[in-house]
Amino acid sequence: MSQSEVPLEDGDRPPAQLSGRGAERLTLWLLLLALSTLFLCNIDKGYFYRSGKHDGDTAKNLVIAENLSPDHNFRLFKKAPPGPGGAPVYEMYSRFPVGGFALIKLAILPFGNDLSASILAARMLMLLLFSAAALLAFHSLARITSHRWIALAATLAAFSSWYMLYYGNAVCVEYSVDLFAVMLVFHGMVVFVQEGRFRQLLARTCVALLLGWRVYAFLLPFLILGLAGEAVRAWKDGTALWPRVRSTGAAVLRSRYMALGVFSVLFGAAVLGFNFANEYAASGGETRVSELPSVQSMLRRTGLGPEWDSSFRGLGQGWLGWPRFLRQQFYRVCVASVPLALTGERGQLQVWYALRGWLPPIPFSWSSFSGPELWLSLVLLLMAAVASTTAVCLARRLLAWRHRMLVATLALSGFFWALPMRHNTGDPSHNHEALFYVGVPLVFYSLLLLYVHKRWGHRPVAGLAVAALLAFVVSTFQMDRRWRLDVRAAETQQTAAAEFRTIRETTRGKVVLFSGSVEPEWSRQAAQAHYLADTARRYYLAGSVRTRSRDVEVAARAADFIVTTDRVESDALLTPGNELVFLYDSAGIDDLLEFYRAAYQRVVSGEPAARSYFDVYLRDDALVHVREPCVEEDMRGGIFVNMIPEDRKDLPEGHGSFIRGPVLFEGKCIAVFPLPDYPISGIRTGQAIRGGWVVDWIPASR
Repeated sequence: MSQSEVPLEDGDRPPAQLSGRGAERLTLWLLLLALSTLFLCNIDKGYFYRSGKHDGDTAKNLVIAENLSPDHNFRLFKKAPPGPGGAPVYEMYSRFPVGGFALIKLAILPFGNDLSASILAARMLMLLLFSAAALLAFHSLARITSHRWIALAATLAAFSSWYMLYYGNAVCVEYSVDLFAVMLVFHGMVVFVQEGRFRQLLARTCVALLLGWRVYAFLLPFLILGLAGEAVRAWKDGTALWPRVRSTGAAVLRSRYMALGVFSVLFGAAVLGFNFANEYAASGGETRVSELPSVQSMLRRTGLGPEWDSSFRGLGQGWLGWPRFLRQQFYRVCVASVPLALTGERGQLQVWYALRGWLPPIPFSWSSFSGPELWLSLVLLLMAAVASTTAVCLARRLLAWRHRMLVATLALSGFFWALPMRHNTGDPSHNHEALFYVGVPLVFYSLLLLYVHKRWGHRPVAGLAVAALLAFVVSTFQMDRRWRLDVRAAETQQTAAAEFRTIRETTRGKVVLFSGSVEPEWSRQAAQAHYLADTARRYYLAGSVRTRSRDVEVAARAADFIVTTDRVESDALLTPGNELVFLYDSAGIDDLLEFYRAAYQRVVSGEPAARSYFDVYLRDDALVHVREPCVEEDMRGGIFVNMIPEDRKDLPEGHGSFIRGPVLFEGKCIAVFPLPDYPISGIRTGQAIRGGWVVDWIPASR
């Protein structure tokens, strides 16, 4: 008898049969009320993203979604400029299934070239999927625990962590889209175990695999545990050894778990094959399968391809080692299990850095530790052992055996993704991977509340559910304050979007030179608008050919247009109404070169205000950085400038901040920063070097 055909046990029945209809509706309405705060905080059209992964991921995903069309055979690509023969040259990005990008495409389709409206629509879609994931988690836990108040409290507590709220509204298929996919499949698993609806589980698996690959992290432990259960039951039914072996093997092969595993592999292979075929066709059939971008991505993420260059990221040697990786996952699970409202954003970061600073790596070799480090490591291992043992004991006492399998699947799913993908999940910039440890707090809070209910009854559980609701609402507003911009910054963002939209109307599909920095300099009160400039550039100029040479003259001679933040009065200026970034015809290259030539000639005869990697010259209207001689390797990072006003009232936050990339011109590296109109008392400037090293210069007075 297969597991799905076993009669229902105590605790297996759907909660609707065990709870009153009033309580059932009340808990659902309370959950919807809590989730509605997400939409209320994000409904503003002028609400863009601040610094972090959101700005770059949003631009990239919007570009890929906008390019998705039958005209390109539904290829996933970032840009397709015309090649030498006029045919498009695709820059593919097919490492994810097409479904998530198709949803974003449907959301932004009505808004045309309006970037702010497209971001709003896509953000609402992400929040809708995030909320749907929470609803699916709630219904899954309600079925497992047969108690809707427990499900409500556990869901709200798990979904109010810093990670969930930080990434929940980001326009990226790796975040809320994947989260919805895994919760959709898990709910299908619960329904299958309780009611035997196998076809429904297959349909949910198809939909989920069209949205994201992390579905396999839920399928794998579920299949392993399910097949193991089938094998144990078949073994117990036998008598002699060989009949037992044959009956066990036959039971495993005939099991629905085996059918689900084979089906999910074949369907996933078809989705991935679609991406491979598009990549191969986009290359004109001239790229070997092993060199396709998706294949290279798979090899890199699993560690089978070339190692990531740790020196490039400034992380030192051993950043992919197992001790460091496992400790990092421990930190992520800890932060993912605490609602943001209990600590605040600063508290969450303090917890992270305290753990990172105080807890040593897990000791695989006892001889490598001594004294306090050894004892702290033993405490860490003891905590993990006690937590695991307690969870197992509680699950055995409080849940039916079939539900213990579901709880184990939920708790282990994040690790089933993180461990084989260590080279990807171990990247410090990939903290979004902690989203998929959501099963740990869901299981932890569910088992804890089940114990409270068994020991003290219903009222404490209802009270804790209300407390979890308040924690979720407070956490939502705390995260909203992190992203909320002041009025001036929002206006500057709108200006940047409008100006890049104007530039695209002229430059679409043409060769464009980005001279110096492509982001305008922002005063501190509008500093966060700096990040939209990159979003707008990537979104609106995705189809343009961007020259790679840092030599401004060499690159510009081959360009159709020049985009720069330096305004030069010239007949070649095509955007006289712009305020932040300007478009010039290639005929204006001489005017642009004269701008740098004049800046150099004005300062070269005087003494620099400071000497370091660059010589820094201070004149009445500009700050000029010069390095001579200079090659492209000397331009490794953008130059930053902080201008400190004499009167802090001139700027709301007390100082101006500017970032610009130097240009290579006639063997010299030059960067020009116009000085502000208000009086300044000092300047601090430096160059951000890739890997985290920063060269600082002595503050200079005007």
